[in-house]
Amino acid sequence: MNSHKAVRLPKLTTILAFETAAKTGSLASAAEHLSLTPAAISQQIRQLEQHLGLQLFTRSKSGVALTPQGSAYLAYVQQAFETLRMAQHSIERDKGDLSLNIFALPALASRWLNPHLKQWLSQHPDIDIHIHATHSAVDFNRTSADFYLAFGDEHYPQQEKKRLFQDCVFPVASPNLLITPWSEGKHKINYPMIHVDWGKEGQFLPDWHEWLLSAKWAHCVPNRGPIYNLTSMAIDSAIAGNGILLGQQHLIEKELAEGRLIQLSQHKLPVTKPYYLIYPKRTLDKPKAVEFIQWILSLC
Repeated sequence: MNSHKAVRLPKLTTILAFETAAKTGSLASAAEHLSLTPAAISQQIRQLEQHLGLQLFTRSKSGVALTPQGSAYLAYVQQAFETLRMAQHSIERDKGDLSLNIFALPALASRWLNPHLKQWLSQHPDIDIHIHATHSAVDFNRTSADFYLAFGDEHYPQQEKKRLFQDCVFPVASPNLLITPWSEGKHKINYPMIHVDWGKEGQFLPDWHEWLLSAKWAHCVPNRGPIYNLTSMAIDSAIAGNGILLGQQHLIEKELAEGRLIQLSQHKLPVTKPYYLIYPKRTLDKPKAVEFIQWILSLC
């Protein structure tokens, strides 16, 4: 048997009256917000004060002001109400919800997921797909995200995850850039080189210096060229003929197939961290979530 006596909580209506009065600084304003009379609000706050054995407000003709004890109690109350509001929002969102909210890295969304999305939409026309591109880590408790297409999984130890693919890079260029037909191994690279700067994540993405050394090309000093922090912008730049790019295979499949980019070498270097599909367990309760997981894995 539990030797600790259960704490008797005050009525929720008295706590709500207290929070509203604290936010508005007036019993009359709190009464208006809650569709009650000022006398009823005052009575509920006194009941709460009696229950707690504390004075929560000082009262004057101009309104009410929190005591130090009232301010401390308000912080707990607001935290508790925010938790309840989040729970209500989550329930309303998931109840009968025929949508999937997919958060993804911008390039992964636009260059890999989008070209395949028509297939999913044709197979599941009753499911709305919401795609949110972001470079920020996703907090599944504070966002509407059902899935996150992420680079690596180290930030999500408590979530479910599926490995999608580990990409590789190789040189590509627009055919409009090349003055003469390309022949691997017979050319110095006399074109600008497009560079991608991922910041701290750049350690996982091979750069031109690494690729040239690995490929044992005679010209082992990277050429200057535009530098981008977004992979999708670097790909657009290569398509526009601004230089040669170390393109990620999975992100340029469509451009290679359409001939807007051509592969200049068979030598590839791996991106040293895989991409993952991350999701919380609650996502599996949503309609067609399991089917979405199966479908996206089939693309890999």
